[in-house]
Amino acid sequence: MTKARDRQRAEQRQAALDRVITALTASLPDLNRAEAGQAVVEAHAAQGIPLRDLDRHLADHPKALISGEAHCPPVVVRLAKILHTAGHTAVVRPACTDCGRSNLDLPRLGPHGRLCINCSARSSKGTCDRCGRTDTRLAARRAEGLICYSCYRVDAEVVEECAGCGQPRMPVTRRPDNSPLCVSCWVGPQHTCVTCGTVGPAKSNGPDGPLCASCHHRQQRPIRECGSCGQVRRITRRATGSRPDICEDCHSGPAKTCSVCGKVGPCRRGTDGAWACRSCRPGLTQECCRCGRTRRVHTRWPIGPVCSTCYTVVLDAPATCTSCGRHQPLIGVTEDGTGICGACSGSHFDYTCRTCGLGGRTYADAQCARCVLIARLQQLLAGPAGHIPEQLQPLRDTLALAERPRGILHWLKHSPNAALFASLAASGEPITHQRLDQLPPSRHLHYVRHILVHLGALPERDEELDRIPTWLDTVLADRPAGHIQLVRPYAHWHLLRRARRRAAQRRRPAEPGSFLRTRVLVALEFLAWLDEHGLDLGGLRQDGLDRWLDAGNTRTYAVRYFLSWTTDRGLTSKLTVPSIPRQQPSRLMDEDDRWHLLKQCLTDSTMAPDTRAAGALILLFGLHASHIRHLTATQLTRRDGNSYLTLDRHPILLPPRLARLLHQLAEAPHTRAALTRTNRGEPWLFPGLVPGRPTSQTGLSSKLLAHGIDTRPARNAALVALSGDLPAPVLASILGLHPNTAVRWAGFAKTSWADYLAARAGDIQLERNTAPQK
Repeated sequence: MTKARDRQRAEQRQAALDRVITALTASLPDLNRAEAGQAVVEAHAAQGIPLRDLDRHLADHPKALISGEAHCPPVVVRLAKILHTAGHTAVVRPACTDCGRSNLDLPRLGPHGRLCINCSARSSKGTCDRCGRTDTRLAARRAEGLICYSCYRVDAEVVEECAGCGQPRMPVTRRPDNSPLCVSCWVGPQHTCVTCGTVGPAKSNGPDGPLCASCHHRQQRPIRECGSCGQVRRITRRATGSRPDICEDCHSGPAKTCSVCGKVGPCRRGTDGAWACRSCRPGLTQECCRCGRTRRVHTRWPIGPVCSTCYTVVLDAPATCTSCGRHQPLIGVTEDGTGICGACSGSHFDYTCRTCGLGGRTYADAQCARCVLIARLQQLLAGPAGHIPEQLQPLRDTLALAERPRGILHWLKHSPNAALFASLAASGEPITHQRLDQLPPSRHLHYVRHILVHLGALPERDEELDRIPTWLDTVLADRPAGHIQLVRPYAHWHLLRRARRRAAQRRRPAEPGSFLRTRVLVALEFLAWLDEHGLDLGGLRQDGLDRWLDAGNTRTYAVRYFLSWTTDRGLTSKLTVPSIPRQQPSRLMDEDDRWHLLKQCLTDSTMAPDTRAAGALILLFGLHASHIRHLTATQLTRRDGNSYLTLDRHPILLPPRLARLLHQLAEAPHTRAALTRTNRGEPWLFPGLVPGRPTSQTGLSSKLLAHGIDTRPARNAALVALSGDLPAPVLASILGLHPNTAVRWAGFAKTSWADYLAARAGDIQLERNTAPQK
């Protein structure tokens, strides 16, 4: 019954997914089924309630993604964002029914449609239980009930004596000595806007320096098709459910008094803060003197007005000035057309780093990005004594030499991994595996550990197995004492011991962590089931075990490992857990489809090289994705003008096109992360995002599936074809298969190699008989 129910649910989910993909491709003609399926998966709607909600909503509203209707489930908002970001401009993202913004997440459902988090908070109004105000925003809960913001600001639990004016007020900030300041006494940091020159609070720190609120909002506006003129321009007023996007040329602006002509009408605010009507407003676009395109003027150099693109290109490529001989950005020009620097052209522009003296685009405080990076690395990674610990010095040296320092500065500011490095340095304790094991497990901790191992700051260890003890402590924290006394030695002295011994004997890495976790969890579930039914482990009989197996699924059969261990130690009588019958491969790719996909992998230059190479290896040699991800450049060799790939003991001759793909991967520089550019670790053909580690099996399979290559049917079809052409011993020796596995594939392919084996045995005996006697 359980299997039938699971199969029925899987069929229902697949049918719903097919209906959703069909509805998406019908409303968006430029969207293919593969892209639609990938977008649904990214929207977390591939299964469960989100898929049902999406299926029902699209059935009732087929044009939901192009209408911008705000009465929709959350999965529609996520899907619209993903498709719009992917370049499908026909998609209209639902907008908040209160503020009208469509570039935000809409987590709440209001009376008229979805609301953003701020508008939802503003709409949470009620009666204050302290002052009695009605229809007011509520801020906190006290003993008498909910209180409003006005009461919260003067609440006895909130107010403190201001260190500036001495009045009891709500603090808005604190000094370094933790003394509070009220809003009247606090003065925010003042900055000079790099665009308009206004001195005041900065809204953001742009690539060239601080920006005021006006310049920040102007530069952050999206660029897409205007719903009025149809041109792709910077959007001033974003679309809502009732109106389209409006560009800055079509948006007339609010009714203000023009500072030039004095007339009242639609005006726009300039960089100086003054309002000007369309007739009096100076031209915002002009022909760039460098590229010749009519673009928004970013700045005016001695050579003329330049757009933002040329501004960045010139500053990032300084050259030798023919007048002074310095290496500077050439923003001026002589009478004969030779480029010169700003100082030689009489300009006040100075793009020289005040720290290193090199010319180019500055990042902050008149310093180049690399000098700022070196200073911030020192600040981030310094310990209590003010110097960087020796274990983090390789990290500092590697990041300081990064090719793109601006990207590393962004990583230092926003990445949780950088924050974890900073906390490790600030603690002042030596960084060891044991020290990291004491921290809460997370993907950030996993990433940081691999970086330290990759840079040589920590010794290598089998991460799949060495993470099990910490996980086991977490799992056993709230278990009964009797269960802990059984499961802990079972995990440590049986499962882990065998796994470490087998890992040391394998020719390529394995990932046994998930299998060990499953066996531990099944053992705990079995012990809990015995307690619920009043059964004792020592008195357990076969009929009780059969009841446990009948009530579960195929996963529960993993209890055989636990019962085998307890039987060997005399804790239980001999019990039998039946083996799950080995099934024949049920998913096979059609042979014509396999050759078509193989041709696509070898010839289609639009696919990523790593996806093409992985797909060709699966379709041609039937390799598993877990085997492919661990391939290294050392396994790829050239001999006599041919290329060979060694998968097990014997090298395989590669077709020329596949050989070129693999050599391209072996020789390509790693561009995913600066830390992967070191020479430490294995030269992976398929490097991952984690430094020193190959790509994940899930990520590799997802890339292939996006191009129509389902790894399991493709691998099955390739192995069936190879089993029909090669004997099982040869297949096992070149692909690294277990002999029994190769024999099963040969049997499935209905091929008998008895004649081949007999002839081979006769040749071996003949060689022995004719060999000269020593």
